[in-house]
Amino acid sequence: MRTDIDSFWIFALASKCRAFTLENIAWSLLIIGLAWIVITLIYWAYPGGPAWGKYKLKNTSLTISNPIPGPRGLPLAGSMELMTSLAHHKIAAAADAWKARRLMAFSLGDTRVIVTCNPDVAKEILSSSVFADRPVKESAYSLMFNRAIGFAPYGVYWRTLRKIASTHLFCPKQIKASEGQRLQIASQMVSMFINDQEKSSFSVRGVLKRASLNNMMCSVFGREYKLDSFNSEVEELRALVEEGYDLLGTLNWTDHLPWLTDFDPQKIRFRCSNLVPKVNRFVSRIIAEHRALTRSETPDFVDVLLSLQDRDKLSDSDMIAVLWVKMEKEFRCRS
Repeated sequence: MRTDIDSFWIFALASKCRAFTLENIAWSLLIIGLAWIVITLIYWAYPGGPAWGKYKLKNTSLTISNPIPGPRGLPLAGSMELMTSLAHHKIAAAADAWKARRLMAFSLGDTRVIVTCNPDVAKEILSSSVFADRPVKESAYSLMFNRAIGFAPYGVYWRTLRKIASTHLFCPKQIKASEGQRLQIASQMVSMFINDQEKSSFSVRGVLKRASLNNMMCSVFGREYKLDSFNSEVEELRALVEEGYDLLGTLNWTDHLPWLTDFDPQKIRFRCSNLVPKVNRFVSRIIAEHRALTRSETPDFVDVLLSLQDRDKLSDSDMIAVLWVKMEKEFRCRS
C-alpha cells in the first residue's frame, strides 16, 4: 500500500512539472526582472537616492514629514561620483544646487550619508552618542584599524583605548619628553634647506615627508636617524605607510555595493592581505627588541604600551593596531 501511495505522488509531481515549460520560465523571469526594476526605481525616486528610499520603505512606521533634501544619483550606485577627486567641492556644489542649508542626504550605493556645513548642527552631531559608531571600511577592518581608536566600536574597549591615549600617549609629559627630538629634526631640516639653496631646485615636500618619518621612528619606536642619510628601515616604513594611506583613501565600491564583495574589483582586499603581514613583521620585530632591552630615560610609545598593567594592558595584536594607526595619523598630518 505504501509503495502505491509513493508512486501516486511521483506521477502527480511529474504531471505538475509539465507546466514548467521554457515559455513559462521565460515569462516568470521577465516578471521578476520587471518587478526588480520597478522596486529599484521606487527606491531611487526618494530624496537622497536609493539607500534612503530603501530605508524609508522598509521602515514605514517612521513619519518623516519633510525628508532631507539631496541628490538621487543613479538608481543603484547613488551619488558615488561625489566621492571622487575634490569631493568636498562636489558635495558643496550639490548642497547649493539642492538648497540644503542645514543637512543634505545622499546615497553611496546602499549606504545612507548625511553631510552638514552648519556649525551648530555639526557640533550636535559630533557630541551625540548616536553617532559614536561609524561604518568600518573593508580596508580599515583588513588593516586592523577596527582595533584602534579611530574605528573601534563605541564601548568598553574603545573607552579603554581612549583612556590609554589621553593618559599615556598624548599627555603633556610625553609630549614634553620628545621636545628635544623635534628640535633636533627641525634644525636638520633647516640645514638641508640652506645646503640645498645652491641647487637650482629641490623638493620641500620630500624633505618634510622624510622629517615626518624620522620623527615617527623616534617618538613611536625610539629609533634615531639623521635626516640627510639613507636608512633602509625608514624606507621600509615609508613604503608601508604610503600603501596603507592609499588603501584607506580609496573609495572602495564593495563597502557600498555588497553584491560586488566577492569580486573585489579594485583588488583592495588582495592588497590589504599582502600589506598586513609586512606590518606585523615590522612592528612585531621592534616590540620584541623593546622587550629584550631595559627602558630608556625617555620612553617611546612602544615602551609606554609595554609598561601598561592590569586592565589597561594590551595584547600584541592590539598594540600593533594602535601603533599602526599612530604611524598612519602622523604621516597623514604631515603630508
